[in-house]
Amino acid sequence: MRMSLLPAVALAAVLAAAPPALANVPLTQVSADPFTNSTSQHATEVEPDTFANGTTVVGAFQVGRFFNGGATDIGFARSGDGGRTWGAPGFLPGMTFSSGAAGSPFERVSDASVAFDASQLRVRMNLDPRMILDATDQVA
Repeated sequence: MRMSLLPAVALAAVLAAAPPALANVPLTQVSADPFTNSTSQHATEVEPDTFANGTTVVGAFQVGRFFNGGATDIGFARSGDGGRTWGAPGFLPGMTFSSGAAGSPFERVSDASVAFDASQLRVRMNLDPRMILDATDQVA
């Protein structure tokens, strides 16, 4: 028993003596919630997903989070220089009636993910296992 504790004690001593990490990474706000519907929390953009291909980075996130799940819309932002600068953010059109899309039957959306389809050079945003959007024109 005594021999099995020795590696754990040694590791704990090394970690305790390690200096703190010194990262100097600036934070950059890439979007802001533009919606005002009374059914969700505003000034919120949560549950992001990102994907990078070369120096292009695309992020997608929920905007206007509902208290019990889902969001008013899905936002996205794109950088063409590895994240040093970002273009104007966008919001997927026609997603929910709570975002102002009168023809939509949906109140909320959720779980955005981003992927790059190299065979077709397309950006895909998956909002649900049954719904995949070709977002290339949106984020270009």
